[in-house]
Amino acid sequence: MNKILVPVDFSGTSLNALSYAIQLFDGSPVEITILHVYGARSNAALLMKSIDSVLLKDARNQMDELMQKIQKEHPDVFLKPRLTNNYAISAIASSGNSGNYDFIVMGTKGASGLKEVFIGSVAGGVISKTTAPVIVVPEGYSFHPLDEIVFAISNNNFSSETVDPLRKIAAMHKSKIKVLHISDKKTTDIQLALNTIKDLNPSVTYAFGTGNTNRDLNDYLTKDHSGLLCLVRSKKGFFDRILNESVTLKQTFNSPIPLLMLHN
Repeated sequence: MNKILVPVDFSGTSLNALSYAIQLFDGSPVEITILHVYGARSNAALLMKSIDSVLLKDARNQMDELMQKIQKEHPDVFLKPRLTNNYAISAIASSGNSGNYDFIVMGTKGASGLKEVFIGSVAGGVISKTTAPVIVVPEGYSFHPLDEIVFAISNNNFSSETVDPLRKIAAMHKSKIKVLHISDKKTTDIQLALNTIKDLNPSVTYAFGTGNTNRDLNDYLTKDHSGLLCLVRSKKGFFDRILNESVTLKQTFNSPIPLLMLHN
């Protein structure tokens, strides 16, 4: 059984991600935990406790309404509500790191520049701090069949186990895998990476980039008809993170299609 964690704040963006998760895993045994993080943070303990009690009551009411609505629309889906008093990123990331969930599915809003610090920052923060595969659903994106999945790879190698979540989704939807390699250099070697996923029998597309990987990637995706983008986020040293972190995390905010982020 696939165990999925879907964080919701009851906004349209998060509820759309919940709908996407239900449709993505439709037809397979699935348990979806709907997580809502509530709570006020203050140095005044008594005031915080008073506010938290109000927030908890409101959260329970909203969760009950959501559970009733989803169960009426999808009676065969096994849903588990969960409320926790914590910081959102910490609660979601620690849940992913617990090993209790196969995927985290969450929504995000598009942003650029300094707005990325504020809008969609929860999704970016979770990806930075969890080891669980994360599927990020753009605001307003409607699910459609995953006939094709784009797997964008760099020269960095990854283990076969890293790609198992992609294998699982591809098998569920009988998806074709299209490897995309964008580089601003004429000679690159991705053969080791291709050998790791040869069981997926992928097609391969090479594209000469402009130096702006995110823009090049999104230019490709807007002309393509794939339903999911997969990226692998590798652990890096401090200076590598400063220089290269933007490629994976910026895609969290700007991908025109859902993004499956794997951790190597």
